[in-house]
Amino acid sequence: MFQFNYKLKVAERVKAKCERHPRYNPEREGRGGIKGGCSTCFSLFDLHQARLSLDAAHREFLRRATPWSQLRQPRNRTSAPKQKDPPFGSQPL
Repeated sequence: MFQFNYKLKVAERVKAKCERHPRYNPEREGRGGIKGGCSTCFSLFDLHQARLSLDAAHREFLRRATPWSQLRQPRNRTSAPKQKDPPFGSQPL
């Protein structure tokens, strides 16, 4: 039997812009919006494409693996029944 534990957490935030082309947005303009063959703009575009590829690979993995995965059930935590406190202000006789 094949067992595969999978846990992915990507917690990376990138806030970057080109000094020569501060208005370049790789999401809207794509590769065609890069002016003058700027290497920084190409790097921003490549970073955006890598993020899209990672997201697509994650969705594809979940789509293919979900039918064979087993959902983890929470543990049944049985503890001794707790005694209820008497109502406020009441005193035992």
